[in-house]
Amino acid sequence: MQASHIATISKYDKHRAEAREIAEASLPAHLKGVLNISGISHRELAAFKCWQVMPERKVDWNWLFSARYCTVYPKAFDMSVWRGNTLCSLSLGRPTYKGTEMRLDFIERLPKNCQYAGEMFTISLLAYEIYGELIGAKKLRIMEPLNDKLIKYYTSHGGFEFVDSKKGNPHYLVRNL
Repeated sequence: MQASHIATISKYDKHRAEAREIAEASLPAHLKGVLNISGISHRELAAFKCWQVMPERKVDWNWLFSARYCTVYPKAFDMSVWRGNTLCSLSLGRPTYKGTEMRLDFIERLPKNCQYAGEMFTISLLAYEIYGELIGAKKLRIMEPLNDKLIKYYTSHGGFEFVDSKKGNPHYLVRNL
């Protein structure tokens, strides 16, 4: 790995940590001290394995690829939300190639018995907005929502517009930061 790539990873590691820290400090009062925000490491991937066998799971993403995501995309943002020893949510994203927009590429929450299920997207959205601002992005994208129900849910969080797929680029939702 080239020295410049390692330097970029190190620089953005600081931004990732800062965004997670600010997001956790910005949680609503009823969630402060209850939920913890961190990156995605071997601990999260080990906890994720129990999700794979849950029939309530809506997607079939194998989160094991996330172990190398921030190495392949050194400006990427990875995040997990925990309640005690329970993994509640995972998400991954990265800036667009020009760096003007932050992408939320993957997001999933614990498929069942997630006490704060309704809060997981809002928490992730907050952290991605903070990270986007730290790296100078002007917009936030939610890439390829899976269905109309999700599009409606995401747009209910204010300001998102649907952008249809064109010229080989996928559909997404976008809003200003």
